[in-house]
Amino acid sequence: MDPACKYCGASVRTTQGIRSHLAQSRACRQQHFEEFVAHSDSDTDSDSSQTDAEPDSASLPDETGATGHSVQEDEFQLSDGKDTYQEFDPPQPASPERATMEEVEDEDDGWFQSFPPEKAAGAILEKCKTQFERLCEEQKKGGHAPWAPFESQEEWELARWLITSGLSQTKTDKFLKLKTVHEGINPAFHNNRAFLQRIDTLPEGPKWECHPFKLMGDELDADAKPKIEVLEMWCRDPVECVKELLGNPAFTAQCYEPYRVFKNADHTNREYNEMWTGNWWWTIQELLPKGSTLAPIILASDKTQLTRFSGDKQAWPVYLIVGNIDKQTRRAPSSRATILIGYIPVSKFEIFSKKQRSGVSHQFFHDCMSSMLKSLKAAGSAGMEMDCACLVCCCMENSCPGCSCGPKERGDTSDAPVRDPVETLAALSMQSRGEYPTEFVDQNLRPINPFWADFPHCNIFACITPDLLHELHNGAFGDHMVKWATEATGGQADEIDQRFRAMTPHPTLRHFKKGISMTSQWTGTERKNMEKVFLGVLVHATDPAVQLAVRRMLDFVYYAHFETHCDESLAQQDAAWSAFHASKDIFIKLGICKHFNINKIHKLKHYIDSIRSRGTADGFNTEGSEHLHIDLAKASYNASNKRGYTRQMTVWLRWQEAIYKFGTYLQWAVPGYSAPVESRDDTEAEEEKEEKLDLAEEQEEAQLDPSSAVDVPEDSDDEDDEVEEMPRSQPSLPSFTLAKKPGFPTLTAETIAADFHAPDLLDKIASFLESKYIVPRLEPATNTIFPVYKRVSISLPLIPEVGSRDVYNKIRAVKGEPSKLTAKGHNLGVMGTPLLMGFLLHGSV
Repeated sequence: MDPACKYCGASVRTTQGIRSHLAQSRACRQQHFEEFVAHSDSDTDSDSSQTDAEPDSASLPDETGATGHSVQEDEFQLSDGKDTYQEFDPPQPASPERATMEEVEDEDDGWFQSFPPEKAAGAILEKCKTQFERLCEEQKKGGHAPWAPFESQEEWELARWLITSGLSQTKTDKFLKLKTVHEGINPAFHNNRAFLQRIDTLPEGPKWECHPFKLMGDELDADAKPKIEVLEMWCRDPVECVKELLGNPAFTAQCYEPYRVFKNADHTNREYNEMWTGNWWWTIQELLPKGSTLAPIILASDKTQLTRFSGDKQAWPVYLIVGNIDKQTRRAPSSRATILIGYIPVSKFEIFSKKQRSGVSHQFFHDCMSSMLKSLKAAGSAGMEMDCACLVCCCMENSCPGCSCGPKERGDTSDAPVRDPVETLAALSMQSRGEYPTEFVDQNLRPINPFWADFPHCNIFACITPDLLHELHNGAFGDHMVKWATEATGGQADEIDQRFRAMTPHPTLRHFKKGISMTSQWTGTERKNMEKVFLGVLVHATDPAVQLAVRRMLDFVYYAHFETHCDESLAQQDAAWSAFHASKDIFIKLGICKHFNINKIHKLKHYIDSIRSRGTADGFNTEGSEHLHIDLAKASYNASNKRGYTRQMTVWLRWQEAIYKFGTYLQWAVPGYSAPVESRDDTEAEEEKEEKLDLAEEQEEAQLDPSSAVDVPEDSDDEDDEVEEMPRSQPSLPSFTLAKKPGFPTLTAETIAADFHAPDLLDKIASFLESKYIVPRLEPATNTIFPVYKRVSISLPLIPEVGSRDVYNKIRAVKGEPSKLTAKGHNLGVMGTPLLMGFLLHGSV
């Protein structure tokens, strides 16, 4: 049985996991410390470590109150269809003392080193009630049910559905006025206006405010006066947004102090994973006063198109993430660990001459960001990540935002001095005064007053973290490797397309039925699926030197995707980067490209330093923010009337957040209640769906064709209805999952050999039985009946570098079917081809 935390019951895999859990959970760590004090000091009363509750405070809520789930089952009871309160004391925050952890050794997971206890990193300064606790008390005092302002759980769930379903206000009004609703369900609100009034009484998130910017251009109007344009920026206080995230009890895996993990006893092979395991957090924490808590702020921003087919409507959302929340939670859009803090106005700046528009647009971005993040400067926050790096760093687009290498030196492997914010600000200041310093030209800067100038502990150039989506999948690989390797075939793009089309279908591989040459827009998921097979496609179609260069780039891509790194794996990633540069000249020799002064390839050089500083790259992947555009920009725009839409978008978002927040509160307050999962699915689930789409289209009709079945019951083809997981006979062996009913339950060995192209079936069975010293009662013959399964899922061992979720190898084989014409059209011929490489299943091969 896996060990578990004795304070909260959380299950972990190893004893080292217990230590890591205590380091991240302040409530459990506090109880651990109090237990230590009670056992170590016999002269001290066991309750001496407890302190009385202190008054509410306006400071950030500590996670002890935010994560309290110890609610008694009789908290709320149902009586006559109404919810009433029983006596209930909200979960109490823990004592403000903090636990200290010493450097310890673990045989399985390595060596753990905590931050020096005398610095009291992440200490609890005072106790305050969370918003959920305050709301609970208010409802008790007013004698209201937990569903208030709704009359019942059913009415609340109706309201939740109306807000999240995407219905327009007009259709919502029509729905509520239906006779079957008015007389059947009979909610307390009978029209859309009354319904929205109820929604407006729910607890809300940070308030939205409008900040107008009045611009005076250099173009003249009909009266010979400078043209004026007023742009509205809608945003909310980022400090309040940070409070909202840290006070959300759904985020239990939070960390408030750095620590180090090593894989060996002499501390020469350090491990990097979450942001708090990197060098930057440790270094900044040492600079802060005793008892300080560091809340790293991660910002992401990118323009997005709101209209799909026509029009030029755009939005420029800015998202905020807190580095204290674990990266797996941050990556999941459905977790809502990313909060929208504002929309930067989008303008064509037509009141300015064409010569001035570029400079004005860059400065306007910095002015908006400075206004939006003003409260963060006072709060002393540090650290940010942005998608448009050169725009943020005030350098030209042909420059590296991390180092000062020249535009024509980006293809070299030689080191260049890293950019220094103090030197850059000095050069910008001198340039603004008309002194024209040489540093301004040497660093390839733009004349900008940057928004990050006054941020404490913020080296903006080091804050530009790796972007796996745009720099690797869609950049170095998609925009360059694929293009160059295709041209290396001698202009035979059709050959590459034919190879992609001829690829054998497989459940974990995407089948590019039309090739790749005709596709102009690619998603990150499609690029990643292409990476799996691209090297094999190039075999015998290109020069071996081209294949070597592509292989080394792919090596770097996969190393960069590690969710857990160590010094040794980072050395391998650096070796892959060096090997690619040693073999890249083949593209110049073939006349495919003239140089490698490309930002997306040059920036790969800084990946390793960034991982050591701020944790692995998967914690900053922009795929999350790209997915958020759908919910927080495009969906909200579609809910507006398309005129003056930004304000309407903020109102729509306020309603969505209120519904989510109230649902989270009910999960916290009502035992057994679980809010339905919204449509903001995890990215990985969508990737899996896309990967299986092509296979399903091609195979299912062939499988379900009655002419291809042999003595198969009507319902036996659906193996996914019921599955049975076979337990592991040994911990080191994988488990596997089979359908309870085989797809073909009564096939003879002769039929299997013929229809499934397995002529050696009986010989292989005999060899297997002999190798296991099994003597069957009847020797298998050609007329022996066997059940045949179409798919099996084998659990793979967890590899920290790959991920923390269970991974299954899905093996699927279907009968070969020729191409044929049906009433639904032309079905291509299909055949499943599983490849087995000596894995063990319960001792069998």
